[in-house]
This record gives sequence, C-alpha cells and structure tokens, in this order.
Amino acid sequence: MSHDFKKYKFLKKIIGLIGYKLVDKNYTKLERSLEKYTIEVKDILKPLIKKKKIKKIIQVGANDGKTDDFLSDLFNKELDAILIEPIEGAFKRLKENYKTFKNIKCLNFAVGLNNHEKKIYTTDIKDKKYYQKKFKSDNVEFLDVLSSFDKNHLIKHGIKNKDITSKIINCITFKQLIEDYNYQDLDLLTIDTEGFDYTLVNNFIDTINLKPLIIFEWMHIKDSELIVLLKKLKKKDYLFVKIGKDLIVYQEDFLFN
Repeated sequence: MSHDFKKYKFLKKIIGLIGYKLVDKNYTKLERSLEKYTIEVKDILKPLIKKKKIKKIIQVGANDGKTDDFLSDLFNKELDAILIEPIEGAFKRLKENYKTFKNIKCLNFAVGLNNHEKKIYTTDIKDKKYYQKKFKSDNVEFLDVLSSFDKNHLIKHGIKNKDITSKIINCITFKQLIEDYNYQDLDLLTIDTEGFDYTLVNNFIDTINLKPLIIFEWMHIKDSELIVLLKKLKKKDYLFVKIGKDLIVYQEDFLFN
C-alpha cells in the first residue's frame, strides 16, 4: 500500500469522525446532470388536471402566482382555486396575474391555527443595487417570496436586518376557509409558507376530514418534526414522493387510478 494511499485513507477517516465525508466528484456531476432531466411537480399535476381528477385547489403562500410556482402554467378556465397571499405587494401582483380567471379567488390573508392576527416578516429593500448584484437579478420584488413568520428565515437567506419589516396580518383556519368557500371536495392543497409548512400540514390533517393530494416544501422542516409528520400521514394511508424541495403526499388510488 503506497504512502499516498495510506494518507488518503487516514484523511477520509478523520473527516468522517468530525461529521463530513468525501464525495466522489463524478457522483456530484451525475447528480447535477440527472436533476436537469428529472420529472417536475407540474409534470405529475398536468395529466391529473387533464383527466379532471384535480378540479379544486387551495394554494397557501401563492406569492405573485408566477415566481417559483409550479401551478402557474397549469391553470385553466375550468379550475376552481383559492390562492392565498398575505403580503400586500405580492397580492396585488397575484390579482393582476389572474384577473381574467373567473373561478380563481385571490385572498389577502394567511392560514393559521386560529382566526386571529399574527406578525409576519417581509422585505423592505432600501439598497436595490446590493440585492441585484447578490441575486443576479434586476428585479428585487421577488424577494418578498421569502416572507415568513420567522424573521431568521429571511436573514439566513441573505436579507439584511435593516431591509426586513414586520406587518400584522389576519389569519383564518383551514376549517373556516373550507366552510366559507364550500371546498369540502378539495382535490389539491399546496403549501409554501417559508418555514410554517410543518405546522400547517400537521394542522390540516388533524382538523380536516379530507384526503386531497398535498404538496409542501420539506426543506425548512426540522428532521424530528418531519419524521413525526410522515408517520401521522402514513397512518392516514398517504404515500410520498420527493421532487426537489417539494414533497408530494398522495393516496395511491388518487394518483394511479
């Protein structure tokens, strides 16, 4: 065994002991290449909408209806949808983007555990040039997609403390929402709430006796919370598939029949 090989093995062992591992460069390249051709969430939803298995949708955290939104290219004139966005600027853009869709309701509040008021943090950009350079985009409006009930969520995504503001918004429960808008036949629930996803999915399955297709962001959820949530969903006969940052939670007969 050569001296260099021994040194390499020793290095790998030391790195492993402190919680890291060396990843084969080819593996990383393969993973990136595969991601370019991997199926997207919209590829799963498109045939379901075409077959009319999805006719009613609730989208929590719709933002402007375009930014980082897999539903934006799928809406048609027949779909009924409730799009919920609490941030005023994003909400105005959302309404404008869907102003010709008669069956789409855009609502300017948040979904919460109670019908109450809650503080939410969002962007108030003062130095546009800084963020244009940082995010390599002339448009910094899209940064309000990071709005969250947790201020640290914005900070860890690179928003300076001085460019964060807070607002008091109204919240409505899933139960009230479904009753008020007669959505007892809900087919698809999507949740993208920048760190509040676990709380809302957990609340939905605890308080609502429906089993729609559910899509939510898993990447901001603590490992311990996600395990508890998946076990709870499993008991309700849900199966899972991960596509990128989203988890698709489905009933087998709904997705494959």
